Amino acid sequence: MLKFYFGVCLLGALVAWLAESRILRSVDDPVLQSKAKEMLKYMNMSVDPCEDFYEFTCGNWNRYHSAELENEPATGLLETLQKSLDQKLIEILSTEESKDTAVDKKIKDFYKSCLNLPNLEKNYAEKLKKLIAEFGEMPALVGGKWQEDQFDWLQTIGEIYHKYGIGIITSVEVAVDLADNSVNRLYFNQQDLTLEGKAVYSDNDKMNLVKRLTNIVASRLVVFLNMDVKLAIKTAKEIVQFEADLARGVDEIESVADFQDMVDLSTLEEAQEKYGSELDLKKLVELSFGSIPPLKVYISETYTRNLIEVMKKTPPRQVANFIFYKLISKFLVSIPEDKDDLPLNCLSDMKTYFSKIFDNMVYRKYKTQEIEQGIRLMWHQIKEAFRDTLESQHYNWISPATRKYAVEKLGAMEMDIVSYQDYDFNDLYVDLKVDNKDYVENLKSLYALGAKQNRESINEEPQPIDFGDDLSTTPSNILIENVVKVPVNLLQSNYVWSSHYPNAFNFGVLGSLLSHELIHGFDDTGRNHGKDGNALEWWDPKSSENFNKRSQCFNSQYQGFVFHNKHLPDMPAQGENIADNGGVRLAYSAYLKWLKEVQGKHPSSIMESMPGMKFSDKQLFFVSYGQLWCGDVNPVYRQLQESTDTHVPDKFRVIGPLSNFEEFAKEFQCPAGSGMNPYKKCEIY
Repeated sequence: MLKFYFGVCLLGALVAWLAESRILRSVDDPVLQSKAKEMLKYMNMSVDPCEDFYEFTCGNWNRYHSAELENEPATGLLETLQKSLDQKLIEILSTEESKDTAVDKKIKDFYKSCLNLPNLEKNYAEKLKKLIAEFGEMPALVGGKWQEDQFDWLQTIGEIYHKYGIGIITSVEVAVDLADNSVNRLYFNQQDLTLEGKAVYSDNDKMNLVKRLTNIVASRLVVFLNMDVKLAIKTAKEIVQFEADLARGVDEIESVADFQDMVDLSTLEEAQEKYGSELDLKKLVELSFGSIPPLKVYISETYTRNLIEVMKKTPPRQVANFIFYKLISKFLVSIPEDKDDLPLNCLSDMKTYFSKIFDNMVYRKYKTQEIEQGIRLMWHQIKEAFRDTLESQHYNWISPATRKYAVEKLGAMEMDIVSYQDYDFNDLYVDLKVDNKDYVENLKSLYALGAKQNRESINEEPQPIDFGDDLSTTPSNILIENVVKVPVNLLQSNYVWSSHYPNAFNFGVLGSLLSHELIHGFDDTGRNHGKDGNALEWWDPKSSENFNKRSQCFNSQYQGFVFHNKHLPDMPAQGENIADNGGVRLAYSAYLKWLKEVQGKHPSSIMESMPGMKFSDKQLFFVSYGQLWCGDVNPVYRQLQESTDTHVPDKFRVIGPLSNFEEFAKEFQCPAGSGMNPYKKCEIY
C-alpha cells in the first residue's frame, strides 16, 4: 500500500506541475513560436481539409525534406529524431570525458578503430581472406585449387557459428520461448534475407531490386576481396540466386499465433528422426554448442524441407561462395570517398552491436527529467482513458467477460523508457578485447564474445528477447512481455513533447505514438497474448467473430486507397491499421479528459493554441497528428518498402484513421460523403 500511495502522490504532483507550466506559457515563448512557424511552413492551406487532410497538413513537406534531394531512404519525424540522435552519439564517441566508465572507453576505442579503416585499406582484403581461411577456402578466390571433396557445408556453418555466433543458411540459437516466457528453447533459424521480404526475390515487378542487390554484392567482392570484375559479377549472381532459393522456404511470421502454426516444437531426437537422414541436425547443434543442450527445439518444416531440396540441386562451389560471402559481409564497412562521411558509416555499423550502450550513453548525457516525467504522465493518462472506455458500453460488441480480462491486461501493461540505466554493461563486456586501431579484429573479438555468451545462456534463466537496434528508433509493444518500450530518441527536447507546447500538440504526437503501441496489445496479434505476455486465447468466440468482421472492414477500406496509381494490397494482418485507428481515437480521448479536468480548475487560463495558427484546441490536436506522419520516401527505396513494410504509406496513416473518426469530421465540419467523412466507417477501438 505504501508503494502505491507514493505513486499516486508523485503522479498528483506531476499533474499539478505540468498543468501549471501550461497555464504560465506565453504566446511570445520563442520555442513555441519556432514550432508554430515550422508547422505552418509544411501545411498547404489551399487544400480543403475535408477532402485530403494529409495534403492540408503536409503538402509542403517535400519542398523542405525531399528524400531524393537529401539522398536519404526516407524523411519524416522519426528519421529527423534519429539524425539528431546520431549527431549526439558521434559527439559522445569522439569525446573522452573523466566520467567515462571502463565500458565507455572500450566503445570509444572501438569507434576510433573504425575511423582508422582508411589506414587499413590496403590490408583490408588480406584480413578478410585470413578470416575465410579460419574455416576453409572460398572457391571464387582460389579457382581450380578448390577441393570440393574437403568441403562440408554443415561442418563449416557449425564452426562459424560456434566461433563467432554468425548464423548462415541455418543456425541454432538459445532464446526464450515465444509462447511461454518462463522457459528457454533451441531455435533452428532461417537465413536472414537481405531484401527482407521473400516475395521480392520472385516477383517479376521487383526484379530491379534483385539486380540492384546483385550489383552491390559484386561491388563488394571487387572492393573488399580484390576480385576480378567478371568473376565478381558471376559469383554475385550465384550468391543472390542461392539466397532467392532459400527465400522460397522462409516462413514470414507476424505473430506468435503464426509462429505456433508454422514452426514445430519437438525434442531434438524427434527432429533428428524426421530430418536426420538428409540434414544432420544433431551434428549442427553439437558443432554450435560443443554439446547437446537438454532443451526442446523449434524448427520450421517448410524452411527445412526447402533447404534440403535446395542443397541437393546447388553445386557445393556455389554454397561455399555464399557461406564465405555472408561471413565477410559481417565485417564490411564502406570507406567513403568523402572522409567526412566515415563517422556516420561507422556509427551505423556499430549500432548493430552496441545499440544498448549507445542509448545508455545518450541517456546519461542528455536526459531531461521534465520530458521523461511528461512521457510517464501521458502514459498514465492514456491507460486511464482506455480503461474508462473498456469499462463503458462503447465496446458492447465485446462480451463483458472479455472486456474484464482486457482491463486486467491493460492494468498489467507497463511502459519502459529504454535507457538501460540498470543494465550491467561491465559484466556484458568485461571479456571484450579492443584495439583502437584494428576494427576487423575488434569485430572478431565481439562476435566471439557473443557466441560464448549464447552458449552459456543454455543454463541461465530466460531473458527477454533482444530487439537491439529496433528499440532505439521507435516505440514498440513487446507482446511477450506486455511492455511498451519507448526509445531514448523520443526524449530529445521539443520534438514530440514539450512543456512549451499546447497539450493538443503533445497528445496529437507523443500521445498518438504511445496509444498506437498500447492498442497493439489488443490488435489481431496482441489479443492472442495474456496479461503476463504468454500466448493465451482469452477472447470468447462471439467477440472474436465480431473482431474479425471489423478487421475485415479495414482491409476492404484500405484496399480502396490508391498510391502512385496502384491500389493498396490485400493485407489480412491489420494490426498496424488497427493501432493507427485506435491510437488516434485513444489519444484524443485522453486529451479531452485532460482538457476537461484542467479547464474545470482553470477555466480561463489554459492556452491551447499556437501563434499564427487559427485552429481550435481540438483542431490543433488533429493538425499535430497529421504532421506526425509528414514524410517522403526515396523512389529508389519505395518499391522495397512497399514489398516489406507492414505499415501503409504515411499519407494513409492520416487519411485512414481520421476519415473513420466522427470527431474529426465534427471539428472540421466536413460534410457527409466528403473525402474525410465517408458514409462507411470502420472502427475497432
